[in-house]
Amino acid sequence: MGGYGSGGWNATGRPTTADVLRLDVNQLNKAGALRAGFSGTCRWHVRGEVETVSLTTRTDRITLSIPGAVDEVLVTWEDCRFGGRRPFFCCPGCGERTLHLYRLGHFRCRACHDLSYPSQRERESDRAQRKANRIRRRLGGEPGWHQFVPRPKGMHRRTYQRLVTEIVKADAVTDQRARYLCG
Repeated sequence: MGGYGSGGWNATGRPTTADVLRLDVNQLNKAGALRAGFSGTCRWHVRGEVETVSLTTRTDRITLSIPGAVDEVLVTWEDCRFGGRRPFFCCPGCGERTLHLYRLGHFRCRACHDLSYPSQRERESDRAQRKANRIRRRLGGEPGWHQFVPRPKGMHRRTYQRLVTEIVKADAVTDQRARYLCG
C-alpha cells in the first residue's frame, strides 16, 4: 500500500513547480547573463529531451526566446543592506517581483501559472518522515525509518536529545499512518 513519497491523495491536476522548467534570476546573475549585451542559451534535460531557451540581455530587460514564443522580462535591481545589489524578475503576466519564472507556454511567476509546491501534496506522514530524515542527515547519518545516529562530537547533549525527540515524534506519525493502512 504505497510508501514514502507515493502520495497522490491531494493531486488536484494542477502542475507543481517541479513539473515545469524554472528560470532562476540568481543563477543567471552568477553566470553573467544579466549584463547588458549578453547573448546565450540555457538548456534543460526534461524527460529525455533537451529544452533550450535563448537569452538576450539589454540594460534592464532580458528577452527569452523559445520555439513559438518570445517573452520580454523586466529585470530590477535592489540595493542590499550591507552593500551590493540583488536582481529580481518582474513577471510579464502580473508585474510582481519574483526570483523565479516558470515556463508553461510562456514564462510567468508561480501565481500566474497557478502552480503548487510538491510539498503541498504530501501526506502528514510523508512530511513527518521527510523532517526526520533531514534531522538524521544533520546528525551525520543516513535517512531511514527508525534509525538513530550517535551524538556527533562537539554537539551539546541537550541539543542532541531535542533532535532525537523530534525524530521519535516524526516516526510516531509515520507509524500511526502505517498502522491505519495495514489494519
